[in-house]
Amino acid sequence: MILDRIGGDKEPGLVSVDAFVIMIRRYARAGQPQSAIRAFEFATNLDSFLSSESEMSLFEILLDSLCKEGLVRVATEYFDGKRKSHRDWIPSVRVYNILLNGWFRSRKLKKAEQLWVEMKSDSVKPSVVTYGTLVEGYCRMRRPEIAMELVGEMRREGVEPNAIVFNPIIDALGEAGRFKEAWVMMERFSVLESCPTISTYNSLVKGYCKAGNLVEASRILKMMISRGIVPTPTTYNYFFRYFSKSGKIEEGMNLYNKMIESGYTPDCLTFHLLLKMLCEEGRLDLAVQVCKEMRTRGCDMDLATSTMLIHLLCKMNKFKEALSEFEDMILRGLVPQYLTFQNMNDELRKQGMTEMARKLCALMSSVPHSTKLPNTYVKDRDESHERRKSIIKKAEAMSKVLKTCSDPRELVKHRSLPESVESRANQLIEDIKTKANFK
Repeated sequence: MILDRIGGDKEPGLVSVDAFVIMIRRYARAGQPQSAIRAFEFATNLDSFLSSESEMSLFEILLDSLCKEGLVRVATEYFDGKRKSHRDWIPSVRVYNILLNGWFRSRKLKKAEQLWVEMKSDSVKPSVVTYGTLVEGYCRMRRPEIAMELVGEMRREGVEPNAIVFNPIIDALGEAGRFKEAWVMMERFSVLESCPTISTYNSLVKGYCKAGNLVEASRILKMMISRGIVPTPTTYNYFFRYFSKSGKIEEGMNLYNKMIESGYTPDCLTFHLLLKMLCEEGRLDLAVQVCKEMRTRGCDMDLATSTMLIHLLCKMNKFKEALSEFEDMILRGLVPQYLTFQNMNDELRKQGMTEMARKLCALMSSVPHSTKLPNTYVKDRDESHERRKSIIKKAEAMSKVLKTCSDPRELVKHRSLPESVESRANQLIEDIKTKANFK
């Protein structure tokens, strides 16, 4: 309707460029790239509506919208079409940045590298954003050594590295446990005008916690504070993640108490990690205490933590409290897993608590849920296991038989048979066995 009114010149000032931006982004998000392209082309055909500058801006928005929705191939095809129809057009660095980011996000390294070569051949000068996109892409593909080479290249090109370049490299090196190289990059970053950021320090803390080196992780934390950088809940959560994974309750609770005493506010993930650790270690008293503090600070438990708490309460024969938590989950809009309900219902009936069991059934009946999942876990697993065994047996039999087959053309003859894959494989094995025995 909007396009018709503009096209008819009934109200030429009715729609601004922003309206087309919204249309393009919405079409891309809905998985309708051709509609997004048509909206862009409609806008560019309105000579009185768009200037050349706003047309190029809208073109960049079109490519960005398509790439962000995983439609980078469509964006590239449209980009290539524009280049062919406008031979003298040289794409801007922003256009190349958008497409490079799209290919890296899609984990298409060769496509990104081809585009990078094309960009250089067009003599388009890369910006710090270009190098940041390349560095982040290579680091995401676990190739930080190439990213480090790019830092040297950008300096030769007169582009000064900053946080968007150094942070992904330090993060990737920390993740890989290559801390000596990470510190070298940290030192190179520190001498620049743009100093290390909170993300830089968090990357090192994450890497050391992942490696189980809490001494170095704590040293980074102290270094941050001494340099006037305030740790965030994310910083502490790396410690809590390690404590949760290692079951170190005392260390985790000590850090939590120090965090509160120092005036830092935990986030929901902090509480979830603590609850996971306490529930897995069977520390009901501390789990209940953390739950209370969590709710006092305005954080609600998610499905996973609520489920763990209910199972722990049942394990400790606290059925009244477990039922209360079950009811609270439903009031918060969470649908308990049917497996949780089934286990709890069975346990209540075993204990002779029929009234509580009836209330539990009524609560579960009040929300939509599936009753098939628990009964299919074992069945699906068994069927999958049998399929794998069957495939492995056939592969082993095929391997043995092929060693005795001297004519590969015998295998080709069976490709056109109409039977299923399994029947073809069985028939093929029998034919080769017969031929081998005959010889």
